[in-house]
Amino acid sequence: MTIKLIATDVDGTFLTDQHEYQIQRFNEQLQEMQRRNMHFVIASSNHYSHLQAVFATKSPITTFIAENGALIMDRGQVIAESKLSAATIQQLLRQLKDDPKLQPDSIRLSGQRASYMVKTETIDEYVRYFFNNLQLVDDLSQVDDHIYKLNAVWKQAELKDKADYLNAKFSGVIHATASGFGSIDVIAAGVNKGVGLQQLEDHLQLTADNIAAFGDNYNDLEMLRRAKYSYAMRNARAEVQREAAFITRLDNNHNGVLDTIDQILK
Repeated sequence: MTIKLIATDVDGTFLTDQHEYQIQRFNEQLQEMQRRNMHFVIASSNHYSHLQAVFATKSPITTFIAENGALIMDRGQVIAESKLSAATIQQLLRQLKDDPKLQPDSIRLSGQRASYMVKTETIDEYVRYFFNNLQLVDDLSQVDDHIYKLNAVWKQAELKDKADYLNAKFSGVIHATASGFGSIDVIAAGVNKGVGLQQLEDHLQLTADNIAAFGDNYNDLEMLRRAKYSYAMRNARAEVQREAAFITRLDNNHNGVLDTIDQILK
Protein backbone atom coordinates (compact mmCIF):
# COMPACT_ATOMS: atom_id res chain seq x y z
CA MET A 1 0.00 0.00 0.00
CA THR A 2 1.60 3.25 -1.21
CA ILE A 3 -0.79 6.00 -0.22
CA LYS A 4 0.43 9.52 -0.84
CA LEU A 5 -2.87 11.40 -0.58
CA ILE A 6 -5.90 10.96 1.68
CA ALA A 7 -9.11 12.74 0.67
CA THR A 8 -12.24 12.85 2.78
CA ASP A 9 -15.74 14.17 2.62
CA VAL A 10 -16.72 16.27 5.65
CA ASP A 11 -20.31 15.98 6.89
CA GLY A 12 -21.37 12.43 7.64
CA THR A 13 -17.79 11.30 7.07
CA PHE A 14 -14.96 13.19 8.77
CA LEU A 15 -17.17 15.10 11.20
CA THR A 16 -19.66 13.71 13.69
CA ASP A 17 -23.33 14.66 13.44
CA GLN A 18 -22.48 17.45 15.90
CA HIS A 19 -19.88 18.87 13.43
CA GLU A 20 -16.97 17.76 15.63
CA TYR A 21 -13.78 15.71 15.33
CA GLN A 22 -10.94 14.74 17.67
CA ILE A 23 -8.69 17.70 16.97
CA GLN A 24 -5.54 16.67 18.84
CA ARG A 25 -5.67 13.12 17.51
CA PHE A 26 -6.08 14.31 13.94
CA ASN A 27 -3.38 16.99 14.24
CA GLU A 28 -0.92 14.33 15.37
CA GLN A 29 -1.92 12.23 12.36
CA LEU A 30 -1.53 15.26 10.09
CA GLN A 31 1.98 15.90 11.41
CA GLU A 32 2.91 12.28 10.72
CA MET A 33 1.41 12.48 7.22
CA GLN A 34 3.41 15.65 6.52
CA ARG A 35 6.56 13.94 7.81
CA ARG A 36 5.96 11.18 5.25
CA ASN A 37 5.17 13.69 2.45
CA MET A 38 1.55 12.55 2.36
CA HIS A 39 -1.15 15.05 1.37
CA PHE A 40 -4.46 15.49 3.19
CA VAL A 41 -7.46 16.86 1.31
CA ILE A 42 -10.91 17.98 2.38
CA ALA A 43 -13.40 17.15 -0.41
CA SER A 44 -16.79 18.73 0.23
CA SER A 45 -19.90 20.14 -1.37
CA ASN A 46 -19.48 23.20 0.85
CA HIS A 47 -18.24 26.68 0.01
CA TYR A 48 -14.49 27.21 0.41
CA SER A 49 -14.95 29.94 3.02
CA HIS A 50 -17.13 27.63 5.15
CA LEU A 51 -14.46 24.92 5.05
CA GLN A 52 -11.84 27.46 6.06
CA ALA A 53 -14.05 28.54 8.97
CA VAL A 54 -14.47 24.93 10.12
CA PHE A 55 -10.78 24.04 10.13
CA ALA A 56 -8.64 27.20 10.12
CA THR A 57 -8.26 27.59 13.90
CA LYS A 58 -8.12 23.84 14.58
CA SER A 59 -6.00 22.06 11.98
CA PRO A 60 -3.52 23.35 9.36
CA ILE A 61 -5.28 21.91 6.30
CA THR A 62 -4.21 23.60 3.07
CA THR A 63 -5.80 21.58 0.25
CA PHE A 64 -9.52 21.60 -0.56
CA ILE A 65 -11.88 20.22 -3.18
CA ALA A 66 -14.81 22.59 -2.56
CA GLU A 67 -18.23 23.01 -4.17
CA ASN A 68 -18.37 19.29 -5.09
CA GLY A 69 -15.30 19.73 -7.27
CA ALA A 70 -16.09 23.10 -8.83
CA LEU A 71 -13.23 24.79 -6.95
CA ILE A 72 -9.86 23.19 -6.19
CA MET A 73 -7.54 25.06 -3.82
CA ASP A 74 -4.01 24.22 -2.69
CA ARG A 75 -2.15 26.52 -0.27
CA GLY A 76 -4.39 29.43 -1.24
CA GLN A 77 -3.83 28.89 -4.96
CA VAL A 78 -6.69 28.13 -7.35
CA ILE A 79 -5.77 24.87 -9.08
CA ALA A 80 -8.98 24.58 -11.09
CA GLU A 81 -12.48 26.02 -11.10
CA SER A 82 -15.70 25.46 -13.04
CA LYS A 83 -18.62 27.88 -13.10
CA LEU A 84 -22.24 27.69 -14.15
CA SER A 85 -23.00 30.05 -17.02
CA ALA A 86 -25.44 32.92 -16.43
CA ALA A 87 -27.81 31.43 -19.03
CA THR A 88 -27.78 28.03 -17.32
CA ILE A 89 -28.53 29.60 -13.94
CA GLN A 90 -31.52 31.46 -15.36
CA GLN A 91 -32.85 28.29 -16.99
CA LEU A 92 -32.36 26.30 -13.79
CA LEU A 93 -34.16 28.88 -11.65
CA ARG A 94 -37.14 28.89 -14.03
CA GLN A 95 -37.28 25.08 -14.20
CA LEU A 96 -37.09 24.70 -10.42
CA LYS A 97 -39.83 27.28 -9.89
CA ASP A 98 -42.27 26.25 -12.64
CA ASP A 99 -41.88 22.47 -12.94
CA PRO A 100 -44.42 20.74 -10.64
CA LYS A 101 -42.00 17.80 -10.30
CA LEU A 102 -39.41 20.08 -8.71
CA GLN A 103 -40.39 23.25 -6.80
CA PRO A 104 -37.90 22.98 -3.91
CA ASP A 105 -38.50 24.50 -0.49
CA SER A 106 -35.34 26.56 -0.75
CA ILE A 107 -32.72 27.57 -3.34
CA ARG A 108 -29.26 29.01 -2.75
CA LEU A 109 -26.42 30.04 -5.05
CA SER A 110 -22.78 29.56 -4.09
CA GLY A 111 -20.48 32.09 -5.72
CA GLN A 112 -16.91 33.27 -5.76
CA ARG A 113 -17.61 36.18 -3.40
CA ALA A 114 -20.53 34.87 -1.30
CA SER A 115 -23.51 32.55 -1.00
CA TYR A 116 -26.94 33.93 -1.87
CA MET A 117 -30.49 33.32 -0.65
CA VAL A 118 -33.70 35.32 -1.06
CA LYS A 119 -34.65 37.54 1.86
CA THR A 120 -38.01 35.87 2.43
CA GLU A 121 -36.50 32.49 3.32
CA THR A 122 -35.92 31.44 6.91
CA ILE A 123 -32.39 31.57 8.27
CA ASP A 124 -32.38 28.48 10.46
CA GLU A 125 -29.58 26.70 12.33
CA TYR A 126 -28.61 24.77 9.19
CA VAL A 127 -28.21 27.94 7.14
CA ARG A 128 -26.28 29.74 9.88
CA TYR A 129 -23.78 26.88 10.13
CA PHE A 130 -23.18 26.13 6.46
CA PHE A 131 -23.43 29.62 4.97
CA ASN A 132 -21.10 31.86 6.97
CA ASN A 133 -20.75 34.20 3.97
CA LEU A 134 -24.48 34.55 3.21
CA GLN A 135 -25.94 37.54 1.38
CA LEU A 136 -29.72 38.03 1.29
CA VAL A 137 -31.13 39.25 -2.02
CA ASP A 138 -34.53 40.10 -3.50
CA ASP A 139 -34.09 37.92 -6.59
CA LEU A 140 -31.56 35.15 -7.22
CA SER A 141 -31.79 35.72 -10.96
CA GLN A 142 -30.20 39.15 -10.44
CA VAL A 143 -27.11 37.93 -8.58
CA ASP A 144 -23.89 39.14 -10.21
CA ASP A 145 -21.10 36.74 -9.25
CA HIS A 146 -19.21 33.76 -10.62
CA ILE A 147 -21.51 30.94 -9.51
CA TYR A 148 -19.98 27.55 -8.79
CA LYS A 149 -23.09 25.77 -7.57
CA LEU A 150 -26.85 25.94 -7.13
CA ASN A 151 -28.17 24.20 -4.02
CA ALA A 152 -31.85 23.19 -3.84
CA VAL A 153 -33.53 21.82 -0.70
CA TRP A 154 -36.57 19.59 -0.33
CA LYS A 155 -37.76 18.84 3.19
CA GLN A 156 -39.63 15.71 2.10
CA ALA A 157 -38.51 14.13 -1.17
CA GLU A 158 -36.49 11.32 -2.73
CA LEU A 159 -33.43 13.30 -3.72
CA LYS A 160 -31.88 10.82 -6.11
CA ASP A 161 -35.05 10.87 -8.23
CA LYS A 162 -34.97 14.69 -8.29
CA ALA A 163 -31.29 14.69 -9.25
CA ASP A 164 -31.85 12.13 -12.02
CA TYR A 165 -34.76 14.20 -13.34
CA LEU A 166 -32.69 17.40 -13.40
CA ASN A 167 -29.80 15.64 -15.13
CA ALA A 168 -32.16 14.37 -17.82
CA LYS A 169 -33.70 17.82 -18.30
CA PHE A 170 -30.29 19.50 -18.61
CA SER A 171 -28.33 16.66 -20.17
CA GLY A 172 -24.74 17.62 -20.97
CA VAL A 173 -25.15 21.01 -19.27
CA ILE A 174 -25.22 20.34 -15.53
CA HIS A 175 -24.43 17.64 -13.00
CA ALA A 176 -26.98 17.33 -10.17
CA THR A 177 -26.18 15.14 -7.19
CA ALA A 178 -27.76 14.49 -3.80
CA SER A 179 -25.41 15.85 -1.15
CA GLY A 180 -27.15 15.23 2.16
CA PHE A 181 -29.29 17.31 4.53
CA GLY A 182 -32.23 17.11 2.10
CA SER A 183 -30.40 18.99 -0.64
CA ILE A 184 -29.19 18.59 -4.20
CA ASP A 185 -26.12 20.36 -5.56
CA VAL A 186 -26.13 21.45 -9.19
CA ILE A 187 -22.76 22.13 -10.77
CA ALA A 188 -21.46 22.30 -14.33
CA ALA A 189 -21.47 19.15 -16.45
CA GLY A 190 -18.33 17.07 -16.07
CA VAL A 191 -17.67 18.41 -12.57
CA ASN A 192 -17.60 16.19 -9.50
CA LYS A 193 -15.28 15.25 -6.63
CA GLY A 194 -13.68 12.52 -8.74
CA VAL A 195 -12.68 14.99 -11.44
CA GLY A 196 -11.44 17.33 -8.73
CA LEU A 197 -9.33 14.53 -7.32
CA GLN A 198 -7.86 13.84 -10.76
CA GLN A 199 -7.00 17.53 -11.16
CA LEU A 200 -5.19 17.41 -7.82
CA GLU A 201 -3.35 14.25 -8.88
CA ASP A 202 -2.08 16.07 -11.96
CA HIS A 203 -1.08 19.09 -9.88
CA LEU A 204 0.76 16.99 -7.29
CA GLN A 205 2.13 14.47 -9.83
CA LEU A 206 0.33 11.50 -8.31
CA THR A 207 -1.89 8.73 -9.67
CA ALA A 208 -5.15 7.12 -8.54
CA ASP A 209 -3.06 4.22 -7.21
CA ASN A 210 -1.67 6.61 -4.57
CA ILE A 211 -5.08 7.78 -3.31
CA ALA A 212 -7.27 6.83 -0.35
CA ALA A 213 -10.71 8.46 -0.19
CA PHE A 214 -13.60 8.46 2.28
CA GLY A 215 -17.28 9.22 1.65
CA ASP A 216 -20.85 8.50 2.69
CA ASN A 217 -23.24 9.94 0.11
CA TYR A 218 -24.09 9.95 -3.60
CA ASN A 219 -21.91 13.00 -4.29
CA ASP A 220 -18.88 11.00 -3.10
CA LEU A 221 -19.32 8.16 -5.60
CA GLU A 222 -17.09 9.57 -8.35
CA MET A 223 -14.32 10.27 -5.85
CA LEU A 224 -14.53 6.75 -4.45
CA ARG A 225 -14.49 5.27 -7.94
CA ARG A 226 -11.39 7.32 -8.72
CA ALA A 227 -9.32 6.29 -5.69
CA LYS A 228 -7.70 2.85 -5.54
CA TYR A 229 -8.23 2.73 -1.76
CA SER A 230 -11.87 3.79 -1.48
CA TYR A 231 -13.57 3.70 1.91
CA ALA A 232 -17.31 3.99 2.40
CA MET A 233 -18.26 4.98 5.91
CA ARG A 234 -19.95 2.43 8.13
CA ASN A 235 -22.93 4.85 8.11
CA ALA A 236 -22.83 5.40 4.33
CA ARG A 237 -25.74 4.76 2.00
CA ALA A 238 -25.96 1.16 0.80
CA GLU A 239 -25.15 2.13 -2.80
CA VAL A 240 -22.01 3.92 -1.66
CA GLN A 241 -20.92 0.90 0.38
CA ARG A 242 -21.42 -1.33 -2.65
CA GLU A 243 -19.17 0.90 -4.78
CA ALA A 244 -16.27 1.21 -2.33
CA ALA A 245 -13.36 -1.17 -2.00
CA PHE A 246 -13.59 -1.03 1.80
CA ILE A 247 -16.02 -0.08 4.56
CA THR A 248 -14.70 1.66 7.65
CA ARG A 249 -14.73 -0.26 10.91
CA LEU A 250 -16.46 2.67 12.68
CA ASP A 251 -19.05 5.25 11.61
CA ASN A 252 -18.64 9.03 11.49
CA ASN A 253 -19.87 9.47 15.07
CA HIS A 254 -17.08 7.17 16.29
CA ASN A 255 -14.26 8.77 14.26
CA GLY A 256 -14.23 6.17 11.49
CA VAL A 257 -11.92 8.23 9.28
CA LEU A 258 -9.35 8.82 12.03
CA ASP A 259 -9.52 5.13 12.99
CA THR A 260 -8.73 4.15 9.39
CA ILE A 261 -5.95 6.74 9.06
CA ASP A 262 -4.33 5.14 12.14
CA GLN A 263 -4.45 1.80 10.31
CA ILE A 264 -2.99 3.33 7.14
CA LEU A 265 -0.14 4.97 9.03
CA LYS A 266 0.68 1.71 10.78
